Amino acid sequence: MTTITAPVPTGTTSVTSGLSHKLGLWFAHAYVIGICGTLAGAYTFQFALGEYPCPMCLLQRMFFLLSAIGPACIIARSRTGMVTTREYASGWGWAIMSALLGGIVSASQVLMHIVPPDPGYAGALFGLHLYTWALITFIAAAFTAGVALFLTQFAEPGAVAATSAALRRAATVSLTVLVTFAATNFVACFFLQGLHWKMSGDPTSYQFFTDLGL
Repeated sequence: MTTITAPVPTGTTSVTSGLSHKLGLWFAHAYVIGICGTLAGAYTFQFALGEYPCPMCLLQRMFFLLSAIGPACIIARSRTGMVTTREYASGWGWAIMSALLGGIVSASQVLMHIVPPDPGYAGALFGLHLYTWALITFIAAAFTAGVALFLTQFAEPGAVAATSAALRRAATVSLTVLVTFAATNFVACFFLQGLHWKMSGDPTSYQFFTDLGL
């Protein structure tokens, strides 16, 4: 007896595959914007509440930015052509490594202030200092990037961005936001440290303006 198997509609398979690849690229956008949102929270404490970040806080910000560079490279590559499997995996691998290194910095700062009656550095949000939140965020970021890396076969964008106007517009927005946060963080670091080789471990002002007598 011969078994007849109904053919699988190739159109449906293609649509499903294209959707998963688009979701993979949208996920990269969400990661970049999420990292920038974390930095926006730190900026709120710095500029709205007047709490100056210490050198370790600034180092954690830099690792957040570095972690976002991996997915940002995937997004940038998608605007110009096909994203290869190696490029996609490398981008998320970079994000994981940066998040893990940032987590080490955050954990070090947590351990510095973990013994009572040390009040910790700067203010707190829901009872936890920002460096503790940074540690939690770095762990979550590494896990998230790991999931994206694990699903490379299904989520690598390929050339889907070339046929999607929405993804091309989103790429412009996400990359612009990331560059803006990177630039403003550099400017903030410069004014905090001023024209000195070493920044104060417990800054109480913008050293650049203090040196000018302002």
